[in-house]
Amino acid sequence: MSQNKEKRAELEIQAAAIEEQLTETVTEYKKIGNQMLIAGGIFAGGYLLYSMISGSKKKGSFVGDAIKSYALALALSYAKDLLVDYLASLEQETETVVDEPSAEKA
Repeated sequence: MSQNKEKRAELEIQAAAIEEQLTETVTEYKKIGNQMLIAGGIFAGGYLLYSMISGSKKKGSFVGDAIKSYALALALSYAKDLLVDYLASLEQETETVVDEPSAEKA
């Protein structure tokens, strides 16, 4: 009986560790998904704004074209900033994960 209790305790510890890992993974995927959704929304919004302003096929005014270009550049710049921030955070997380095993060996 005691051996069964020990085995059960071991399995419960393993299950808790796996549950924690899954929770961390899901949280990370949510964060990545939110950032990608924001970047995609900004890009789509910029494109929609550009499409609405350009509307007709005829040649637009210089001012209208300048506003369209500026709005699109602003949206793309913001999306780029979000992606750069995401990549920097991903790189930092990777460095942290790589450094942890060496800390345990020391």
